[in-house]
Amino acid sequence: MRPYYVLLVAVSAFAQSATTYDSSRQVKLTGSVTKIDWANPHAFLFINVKDAAGTVANWALEFGNPLDLEKDGWTRNSLRIGDTVNVEGIPAREPRRQAFAKSVTLAKTGKRLFVAVPKKPAAVAAHEPTPRWPDGQVRLGPPPGKKGYWNAPSANALVDRTAGQITMNDEGLLKNLSDVDRVAPFQPWAKSVYEYRQRTLLKDDPLTRCLPPGGPRQFQMPNGFQFIEQRELGRILVLLGGADRNWRVIFTDGRPQGQADEVVRGYYGNSVGKWDKDTLIVDVVGFNEHFWFANGGLPHTEALHLTERFTRPDLDTLKYEVTVDDPRTYTHPWNGGWNIQWVPNEEIQEYFCEENVEATLSGKESYK
Repeated sequence: MRPYYVLLVAVSAFAQSATTYDSSRQVKLTGSVTKIDWANPHAFLFINVKDAAGTVANWALEFGNPLDLEKDGWTRNSLRIGDTVNVEGIPAREPRRQAFAKSVTLAKTGKRLFVAVPKKPAAVAAHEPTPRWPDGQVRLGPPPGKKGYWNAPSANALVDRTAGQITMNDEGLLKNLSDVDRVAPFQPWAKSVYEYRQRTLLKDDPLTRCLPPGGPRQFQMPNGFQFIEQRELGRILVLLGGADRNWRVIFTDGRPQGQADEVVRGYYGNSVGKWDKDTLIVDVVGFNEHFWFANGGLPHTEALHLTERFTRPDLDTLKYEVTVDDPRTYTHPWNGGWNIQWVPNEEIQEYFCEENVEATLSGKESYK
């Protein structure tokens, strides 16, 4: 007898985009599995659903990130084509046959094979000392002979340090739009843009089209990042685990920072760093305007100038601080930051952004 089971997936705020799905509504479906797309950044299963009139429609059901699902015990073989399933989920905002699956149960027996449980907070352990190079300089990567990377930032958005507590979801959407003035010292036009992006649920976010997450946002992406310190070459590579697996170069060979108009404008800017005791200070200019430099839709112009500070007080903690200076967008420079946690004994896994993956992989343009 074939095993039957239930799939309960912890809803990821990153996967369950407020732009795509309407969390105020619920949908229940029963149908047979026709296809499973085990693809980054979102896995989808497709089921044929028959309505009261006997008409069959194919639904696309997003059910998580394959990397996270595999960690919780789910694999591409946990469901089979032809299995009949009961689904509870959150429907898409637009009129389409798509939903984010909160639970998927095999209809015949309901026997459980996989249950995703909420992740427990990391246990507080005695902090190990900061790893260092033989000359005493702080190492931003793993200790010698070990591996690891940085993930799990302590904040989901960038806000002015003077703002106090502001409630946002994981995408940077404000719980109360009246908090806009506290987020950052906006110029009037910038405040209007930010409010529009918030009111439209971040629907124009370039990240959803697989454009790189430049600026501070690169340090809040799922799947983390790592530093590759090439001291003999006078540079540090920042390798990103999310989005398009981009990389960034921080030059530490003593070169001066050029003028913004002298560099090729890009998503990560031109980065020149130097060490001030145990803190790496990075000066960044030369940004383009094709990305959002923080969750929630903070605007910027080509005048954006960032000063980043990376401090590692112990093995497990990276303190990230940034000063934002864009006189065309903000009335004065402002500061923000967060802490990032070390993930020991693991490597960043393969992860790629695939725009409109449910349509691309299925060969269909939509599920309307």
